[in-house]
Amino acid sequence: MAAPKARAQEEKDPPTRVARISYVDGSVSLQPGGEGDWGAAARNRPVTIGDKIWADKDARAELQAGPASIHLGSMTALSFLNLDEGITQMRLAEGSVNFRVSELRQGDVYEVDAPNLAFTVKEAGAFRIDVDENGDSARVTVIRGEGEVTVGGKTYEVHPGERAEFTGTDNVQYNIEKAPGPDGLDRWAAERDLKEDNSVSGKYVSRDMAGYSDLDDYGDWRDEPEYGHVWYPREVAVDWAPYSYGYWNWVGPWGWTWVDYSPWGFAPYHYGRWNYFGGRWGWCPGPYYGGAIYGPAFVGFFGGGFGAGVGWFPLGFGEPFYPCTTAVADTSETSMSAIRTYATRTCSTTPTFATSIT
Repeated sequence: MAAPKARAQEEKDPPTRVARISYVDGSVSLQPGGEGDWGAAARNRPVTIGDKIWADKDARAELQAGPASIHLGSMTALSFLNLDEGITQMRLAEGSVNFRVSELRQGDVYEVDAPNLAFTVKEAGAFRIDVDENGDSARVTVIRGEGEVTVGGKTYEVHPGERAEFTGTDNVQYNIEKAPGPDGLDRWAAERDLKEDNSVSGKYVSRDMAGYSDLDDYGDWRDEPEYGHVWYPREVAVDWAPYSYGYWNWVGPWGWTWVDYSPWGFAPYHYGRWNYFGGRWGWCPGPYYGGAIYGPAFVGFFGGGFGAGVGWFPLGFGEPFYPCTTAVADTSETSMSAIRTYATRTCSTTPTFATSIT
């Protein structure tokens, strides 16, 4: 099956940063590109420019995007207007968002647009935006840090511990007062942020890397000569191999993208490389410095002729990556079994493997 014509590969380089759906509780939906059908928002699915997310009644969701953690409350509609290295611009049509920016580097832009205002982060911290369902009233709370609201060509500073309310769309009225105490969304967001802050894995990888904190509960770190810090997953089958427990999903502009079912399965499939060490697979994130450059899946594809299957294999440490926009993969249980069997046989003598699907 060829890649959809309407989603042909763009000539310019794709963004180097995405948002990861890191937590879903309740009914949360995703509309890729802001067009077409809505579907269930799956954990580990990358989110990028144009994507829309809806958290239904009593639902919650968390997104991770570089130094930003974004927490959606009940009945919330959020989309991304721009997302790349150095810029995160979101649109909140209605509902509530609590988001944290752990580090604001020179030139970075973090902005939330509501129907009647635009909020820009001026100093790293934690923030809360609420928009009513009619879109004509918005509240901006600065929990920590500093922010600025732009309305009708005028700007208003909002300081820590303050909440600013803006009502109307044409003749906007505003009021700045002391912020109320945290509610359930704020407390949940703070707990999630604390988990990231205390992550052991943050010592070994860039904190710009989405999904690093989930590695703590599911694996262990070890230093390997010539490879540096290597993470080994726990509780995987003896014949387990990377890129065998998940599915391929078309995510523009990158093309076919691996979405793993494992709760830890984001960072190890979109950054770094896998390698085979003496009978087990380990993930090599590479140097700590230099930032985190996102990729849809660091694999090589082969096959795909008429009547033939398509195979893929993890790229070895230091091997170049070439995006694939035409191959399609069979991820049925039969095919996954074939991958695991082939990988085990091949990897007994080599550090990387080739998978084969027929």
